[in-house]
Amino acid sequence: MADPFQLLGLTCSWRLTADEIRAAQRKCSIVSHPDRQTEAVGRANALHKSSMINAAASELLDSLSRGNAILQALAPDPRPLEPKQNPSFLMRMMELREAVDSAGDDAQARTAITEEVALELRAIELETDAAMRALITRPEVETWSAAFDALNRLRAMRRAHEECAR
Repeated sequence: MADPFQLLGLTCSWRLTADEIRAAQRKCSIVSHPDRQTEAVGRANALHKSSMINAAASELLDSLSRGNAILQALAPDPRPLEPKQNPSFLMRMMELREAVDSAGDDAQARTAITEEVALELRAIELETDAAMRALITRPEVETWSAAFDALNRLRAMRRAHEECAR
């Protein structure tokens, strides 16, 4: 798929709001709407463009997908190997899963774990924000690797938070 930021006429940014993304989507949709075309070929092209615009907006509305789009757009050439997860982070994820399993149906224990995970999630969200901003302002191998790692940790911690909330 084409660069979703470019397709919607947006600057590459981690901090885009849903309102900004939807406004860009509407603006692009108005210009390329299939009903504006009179010929069959023009309608088909406009329909394809409209579907691409909608897909780009959907991608950017999800922060993890937006992060992947930023990583894709700013990947160094040649693209470096994807960094491995920090062993201490992997151990922490295993500890959380074990804590959730051992809490079982104990609502109080699950609430405590959920609150703990929410605090850790917030910290990782802030780290990811800083890493993405650094990558956008300084697209280098080091900042790309740091942003890649932060986004993966964010994805894992969100999954852990969802598991705790069940």
